Amino acid sequence: MCVPEGSAMTAKSSATAPIAGADPEAELWDRPHIRYLAIAYVWSWALWIGAWLLTEALEAGDVLFNQDFVWRVLFDGDVPSDLLLVSLIALIAALGPMVAGVLMSRRDPVIPAGDLGRRIRRFDVAPQFWLTALVVLAIVVAPPLLISVLAMDVAADAPSSGSLVAFLGVFFLVQLLTSGTEEIGWRGYLLHKMLPGRNFWDAGWSVGWVWAAWHLPSLLYIFIQQGLAPAAIIGSTAGFAMGIVAMSIFHAWFYEQTESVFFNVVLHAAFNVAPLTIVLLYPDSPAAVLANLLLWAVVFFLRRREGING
Repeated sequence: MCVPEGSAMTAKSSATAPIAGADPEAELWDRPHIRYLAIAYVWSWALWIGAWLLTEALEAGDVLFNQDFVWRVLFDGDVPSDLLLVSLIALIAALGPMVAGVLMSRRDPVIPAGDLGRRIRRFDVAPQFWLTALVVLAIVVAPPLLISVLAMDVAADAPSSGSLVAFLGVFFLVQLLTSGTEEIGWRGYLLHKMLPGRNFWDAGWSVGWVWAAWHLPSLLYIFIQQGLAPAAIIGSTAGFAMGIVAMSIFHAWFYEQTESVFFNVVLHAAFNVAPLTIVLLYPDSPAAVLANLLLWAVVFFLRRREGING
């Protein structure tokens, strides 16, 4: 990976400096961590499962967690109000980590008052971090897109280039306000608590598994709606989890370097949106598998670059 000279990949000062408000002596899963996870899971799972059941009662079909539905809302305007309500419930469900992060940051005695807000408002991230994120995004998305272009035909109902750009732009804003807010909890609270005394690799792995498991109700809904057999659901869930763990380690590296929740919000939204270019143009492309493998290659590169062994 091409990295500008003097970038944070060669800097160690931020990685070794203690993070304000964290407790280096805290056990990995002490009581505040458990409270955070309980709030995040109960909030999100209750609302996701409720939206799922309501969708089935309305016989609404595949509307939750579906970019086609978002397209209908933003561009076609032909969505019934009851389906909008169900989707709104599902979107609110995604706010569970943010709610848990804010509540626990207020109640956790080792997090100073206002510290989470300070890190959310940390906008002055050095340009090399933005450039590094763009380079990695290109590494993860460009090869699967190129393979799809060379090996597959564009979908008959694929959007025009203008519509595609407009949709991706609007969807990016939606992601900032929904999925991106997860970072206030996963990185702003949980990772922040776990990093002191640990490197980004170990902390990222630990957060990654609980972050992946948190998605379980939405994953099961999607896979069941797709008509997958139980074995395929298990395999697809495992593949998704491995991709989430890689992304967690990636987020952890950036957070260790910048201590900016804002940066990770943007990063999360960008990595959710960019692959949609492939999905919308080549729905049958196996791009997700290749993208996950490429992301793992990146995090292993970071691990080696930072001298982490074992």
